[in-house]
Amino acid sequence: MMDLIINSHEGDIYLVCEQAPDVRAVTDYPYKHTKRFSSLSSIKQHYQQQSIDKVWLIQHSAYDEMCGLPNSSSLLKMELSWPKH
Repeated sequence: MMDLIINSHEGDIYLVCEQAPDVRAVTDYPYKHTKRFSSLSSIKQHYQQQSIDKVWLIQHSAYDEMCGLPNSSSLLKMELSWPKH
């Protein structure tokens, strides 16, 4: 079993880290580039055959910076409901 940490960025970019027990970014094999997902559904499809314990979504937003405000260091982090296998 492992946990997933999904980092959501603007422009429908989702980057995933697996935690079991060490944290590692998911990469495109064999190229070793960080794999980009376009939706939560595509992540669920990628992990449909694996047992996942907990899934965390971390929302990154450049909204404050785009409006001329100081960059906010607070991130929105929430646990997602995930199908069990």
